Amino acid sequence: MPDRLRLPLLIGLAVVVELQLELALLVSGGTPYRALASLALLAMAVAVVAGRWFPLTALLTVFAGVALLPMLSRHYYDELFLAFASPFVVSFWLGLRATRWELAVGIPLAGALSLVATTPYDDDAALSSGVFTALISVGAPVLIGRLLRGRAALNRALREKAAQLERQRAVAAGRAVLDERERIAGELHDVVAHALSAMTVQATGARRLTLTRPDLAREAFAAIESTGREALDELRRLLGVLRSEDAESTLAPQPSLRHLRSLTRRTSAAGLPVVLRVDGDAVELPAGLDVTAYRVIQEALAAARELGAAGRADVRVIYRAETLDLEVRDDGASVSTRPLAGIRERVLLHGGRFTSAPRRSGGHAVRATLAYDGRPVTARANPELKRPGRLTFPRARRGRPAWLRRPGNVDALVAGLFAVAAVVEVVVSPDREGPLVANVALALGYASVLVWRRRAPVAALAGALGAALLMDFALTPILNLFVPFAIVLACAYATGAHRDGARTYVGLVLAVGGLLAVQAAMGPRVGADYFFAGLIGAVAWFAGRVVRARTRLTAELHEATARLAETGEDEQRQAAVDERRRIAREMHDVVAHSISVMVVQAGGARRILARDAGRAVEAATRIERTGREALGEMRNLLGMLSDGSERAALAPQPRLAEIGELVARARASGLPAVLDVCGERRALPAGLDLTAYRIVQEGLTNAMKHAPGAPTTVTVSWAPHDLALEIRNAAGQDPGPRGGHGLVGMAERVRIYGGELRAGPDDGGWRVSAHLPLTERVAVPDGAASAAARTARR
Repeated sequence: MPDRLRLPLLIGLAVVVELQLELALLVSGGTPYRALASLALLAMAVAVVAGRWFPLTALLTVFAGVALLPMLSRHYYDELFLAFASPFVVSFWLGLRATRWELAVGIPLAGALSLVATTPYDDDAALSSGVFTALISVGAPVLIGRLLRGRAALNRALREKAAQLERQRAVAAGRAVLDERERIAGELHDVVAHALSAMTVQATGARRLTLTRPDLAREAFAAIESTGREALDELRRLLGVLRSEDAESTLAPQPSLRHLRSLTRRTSAAGLPVVLRVDGDAVELPAGLDVTAYRVIQEALAAARELGAAGRADVRVIYRAETLDLEVRDDGASVSTRPLAGIRERVLLHGGRFTSAPRRSGGHAVRATLAYDGRPVTARANPELKRPGRLTFPRARRGRPAWLRRPGNVDALVAGLFAVAAVVEVVVSPDREGPLVANVALALGYASVLVWRRRAPVAALAGALGAALLMDFALTPILNLFVPFAIVLACAYATGAHRDGARTYVGLVLAVGGLLAVQAAMGPRVGADYFFAGLIGAVAWFAGRVVRARTRLTAELHEATARLAETGEDEQRQAAVDERRRIAREMHDVVAHSISVMVVQAGGARRILARDAGRAVEAATRIERTGREALGEMRNLLGMLSDGSERAALAPQPRLAEIGELVARARASGLPAVLDVCGERRALPAGLDLTAYRIVQEGLTNAMKHAPGAPTTVTVSWAPHDLALEIRNAAGQDPGPRGGHGLVGMAERVRIYGGELRAGPDDGGWRVSAHLPLTERVAVPDGAASAAARTARR
């Protein structure tokens, strides 16, 4: 048996047994039609459970049964309990599960059968009792079922949205990385690739002109230097932007009106409750206008919280045909020092209107109007601006009026309607006793408690019960009055829906006990009357608890969905930041070093051109070769960035085995560099191998920049469990700022592999040292590295 059917079958079996026990124990043996009554109870028990799948059929079955049983014998009406409670269950199933046409058919038929089941057998107030029973057993459960149905649909939609957001998080983060790559590829092409190409072409021309036209060659070398320095400046700027963690200084998405709900939630969490309302169809705004609109609301809320000490704020955004209207109102002190001058200037720069002034009713209001096309906003262009600094908002076309969105106003309206009904009821009642004025005053008294049904539901319930009992004892008997019972049930529902902890259970006890007391005050009653009085009070309270739980679940799902959306945006932003950092390291390693070498060689060639043209030709040749190599690396990097492929990652990476050639190039560029390798080389993981090479490369680059003529020693020491690298420069000059991006990037790489990097003065010079733990210690002879080392020493 499937698990989803096991529990309903057990419940159905228990209901069948209970109804048959009631029939056997409570109804005397001589009551006629016992077999038929037993079959009717069996059908009702099955319908109570089957109503989950067949709500209309179950409803008609149960209400036909409660109409039939009193016709068979009055004893069934007086003695049975749960049989006459089953209509509450099937009516709830109808509201929760039925379609609209089933509701249209089921509600009138159930109401008519309810009147048939109760009206002929209530000797005191036949019609009013029947109407009251129909409303309580049909109307109220159906209404609660429809409310929970709507909540359930909303919760399902929120869960689906949360699941969709969860699925899209990784995809969106990957998309953000690809978008960032494409943007950076364009920036790299415009900033760096053009400069490298120009420098390479100039080096070719300089090489050809060195021996024949030294004056033009000198100009070419000078142009290479100038172009290289400009490219390095642009590259440093780009690297600074890429490495920055501040979202506003990078090219990450700027805040916009799409983030308003996140802003209001953060402000509410900070202690200033905010109500946000957006009217009209959202318009895609220009980036600058969008940021300005967001900043108006952000600064107004910040000023309300920090300077105005406000306790509440209302934010309204209206998308009109040609303009965007913003208003932030709060109840705080309207001090003149609210720092909104910068926001005013932003709005005015966009041709908008801005006011920040006290409200006549107390508090402060900030208003702004911005035209979508950037044209100046005037009263003629926007006729809804009646006076300077005054915005008039149109009435919302859809949804409830604004004043009905406040719970207090809704409670006042409901109390007013019940007050009118209560007064009319006691005025037209044929059983009215006592002075009319006293009856009207007491009717207004038990109706007025509905004003406090949310703020103080237990007190409201106590007041309603007390007024109803006073009416019954001192004035008109409430047996034929409907409004007092409806008010008591509404307050009982409120104690379950608006309170937690001990107070809500106090409301339950008060509802059940109070209705029992009211029932006793009406005179002698049978046991079923007391049972149904307590049952109705308990059902009203339980309905409030269920609605409260579903409402809280909806709020939690709303918050979880909003958090997922924000987390997705944060993950996209963080993915873009991580990609920028990674690309910044690659750019620095691949491009900056090559440009620096080309600039140094061009400067040296220009200075020695007149004395040694042959060496100048060699320098021009090296500049060409370096430029072409750098352009090749740039093509790989740009190819990887522009289409997201892994071509650059699959290209051969520099290795520590090539360090001899690196030192030789540095020496050829004018830096007296010597390589010393100690110990037996071991195989390294690819990433660790590249990191070691980059450390030496960065150290040599800094030495060439800041101490080009000072002797430099590169030491590579292989130990059984670690690798030590040292670049020692004999010059006492500090090679660059301590916070330079090159050493910072190397430190990040070293930390990734569990190592340590140090850079600082040492015995009148400068030393960069790094220790890298070796995870693999398989000895690999490296004759190429030894030969390169011998070549470097020579």
